[in-house]
Amino acid sequence: MPASAEGALRRSLRVTRIVNSYYSGLDNRTNPFNYRLLRAGWIMAGADYRIERASVPGHEFIFCLEGAGYVRIAATLARVEAGQLVWLPVERPHAHYPDPANPWDILWLRIESPNLGRLATVLSVDSDPVFRFATPDDVRRLFEEALGQIQQHSLVAAAATERTAAGLMERLIDSRSTRALEPAVAGHRGLAGLMQEMHLHYNDVWTTERFAETCRVSKSHLFRLFKLAFGQTPNAWLRGYRIAQAKRLLVETDESIGVIARRVGYEDPLYFSRDFKRVVGLPPSRFRDLER
Repeated sequence: MPASAEGALRRSLRVTRIVNSYYSGLDNRTNPFNYRLLRAGWIMAGADYRIERASVPGHEFIFCLEGAGYVRIAATLARVEAGQLVWLPVERPHAHYPDPANPWDILWLRIESPNLGRLATVLSVDSDPVFRFATPDDVRRLFEEALGQIQQHSLVAAAATERTAAGLMERLIDSRSTRALEPAVAGHRGLAGLMQEMHLHYNDVWTTERFAETCRVSKSHLFRLFKLAFGQTPNAWLRGYRIAQAKRLLVETDESIGVIARRVGYEDPLYFSRDFKRVVGLPPSRFRDLER
């Protein structure tokens, strides 16, 4: 019998073992950071292990070490295999359970943050909650770091958790980018694809038609989706991003205001200066003087 089949058989016959299960000793009043790690653990599941809940606070991230399992959120049922991560917005009805023929070993984190719901929308978590990575060991190490941090119950550990959670979000975003190695992910479009294009080509001419075409949705759906994710229209987001890049160039370079205006997508330097002042409260030249 091949080693992989033997391992699957051995896991299918075992009893569930909760190796670790931790609960944070810090609450909202004692943890001032953006990401709050609520729970963390390591489970070696038996074939009959199942979690099904209506609602708990936060978002759960499950990393499959070995074997395989399934998750259900709303109408989406997804299979998760070794080296993959699944994101569950657990404030809504959800379930997860092992493949009975090859039960999974999992590391799991439950994280609370005011912006995770928006990021989940951007990354299309409802329809595609499973993430694949070119280097899954890097993700596993982040989970292991978090398991160590949650046991310390200190502000120093909470600050370290902030860094770990941000690193995890970075890898999730990168896995859905057009630079990812996995063909299925590289072909992923929608809102994540639009954001990728807007970041790369923010100084291009963008029309409503181009926004919708890049996002592969209708114009009306585009604005509903974008506002749900970012609380503003695509044009407002693009304007803010252009102004942010202009501020950077004003501080980091000696280029003229006219050159900077064109670099960030404004054809008319006078209009750029007026728009900059409306957003920042200062004309570009004054902003440059103050920041240097």
